[in-house]
Amino acid sequence: MANLFLNKTVSVMLISFALVGLLGLGNGADRVVEQMRQEVVTHAKKELRVPTYDSIVYTPLWVEYLKEQPNDGKKVIGMFGPSTVFGTTVKKGENTSAGVLQVHLKDSRVINLGIAGGRFTETYALLASMIDKVDYVVYEINYGIAVVSDNEPNVVVYPSLVEKLDQNIPRSWLDEFPDKNRQSLPSDTHNWLTSHFLNKWTLYHDRDAISYRLFKTRTPMEKIRREIQKKENEKKGIKESYTPMYTAYDKLKDAQKEGIDKHYKELYRWNKPFDKDNSFGLFMIEKTLDLLQEHDKKAVFYSAPLDKEHIAKKKLFNWNEYTKVMGAYQKLIESRGYPYIEFNKEKNNTIPHEYYRDPAHLIDKGNKMFGEILYKRLKDYGITTP
Repeated sequence: MANLFLNKTVSVMLISFALVGLLGLGNGADRVVEQMRQEVVTHAKKELRVPTYDSIVYTPLWVEYLKEQPNDGKKVIGMFGPSTVFGTTVKKGENTSAGVLQVHLKDSRVINLGIAGGRFTETYALLASMIDKVDYVVYEINYGIAVVSDNEPNVVVYPSLVEKLDQNIPRSWLDEFPDKNRQSLPSDTHNWLTSHFLNKWTLYHDRDAISYRLFKTRTPMEKIRREIQKKENEKKGIKESYTPMYTAYDKLKDAQKEGIDKHYKELYRWNKPFDKDNSFGLFMIEKTLDLLQEHDKKAVFYSAPLDKEHIAKKKLFNWNEYTKVMGAYQKLIESRGYPYIEFNKEKNNTIPHEYYRDPAHLIDKGNKMFGEILYKRLKDYGITTP
């Protein structure tokens, strides 16, 4: 009996110690995350976007802050889309499209909500999270995102981002797409537990932010993979070289140019012919249009300006495919009453080749030029009219 009592006592003590430890970790995590949030907010207010290096970790912290702010009467313009909106190859935030618009629209607030590497799914979740905080939506569609949305079986690149925004994509959306990996989306049960319990716990909700602060990586596994790759490169005698992302293509080394061309040739290759009736990308844009209409939001969609000169020279893809695919997106969007601006219909580049980092991304001077063009075009639709 004494041993039984002792075992129970020890068990209770161990559980108590564990709970105290978790509480201490939780308090420490709260402080770490709050400090990161303050740093992100300070940076975003000054630079008009979250820090460029791992914006995926920082974006939810910025969104949480924005959602907490009271309405100050200013018109809010939210700019949504992939890395070309965020400006991963743009050094200064003022040279992003959002930065250029903000200079012109001093009585409005322009928010850069582009997601580097994000798909239509992540952009949908971000828009759904901010839909009540924006008055106008400016949405960029990048051809590369349209291709991978149909090509790849996984429909979400950053599941933790979608989960943290509490805008889960239901698996039922994949019912009409048998080629998509249902396991790439959490189950309904997991989503329910996350929304009602797990996301209320900082150690879970902000686990990627905490890991990033402690280890400079979103997950411990990512850190391990990075270290293994580093060791393998050392064995092979491969020296890692770094060139700033905001360096123009023409100023890169030949090997870097070859790597970019190879990547984009693969990115733009369709696994099977585009089918508008079985396109997951079109399906997600349709869901996005539903969301906009449900909340009675004004919006303008436009195509990301591509380096047509370079694409033709390197034969990175067939322009007839582009016309067919993007024509389907434009037709869908316009059928729902929203304008669509096509920046790749002319023979010549919208922006000169020398201002591109790669076929899709502009460097500072080019992006500032495009921002001015976009601002003038948006006037036609009342988005940038005072």
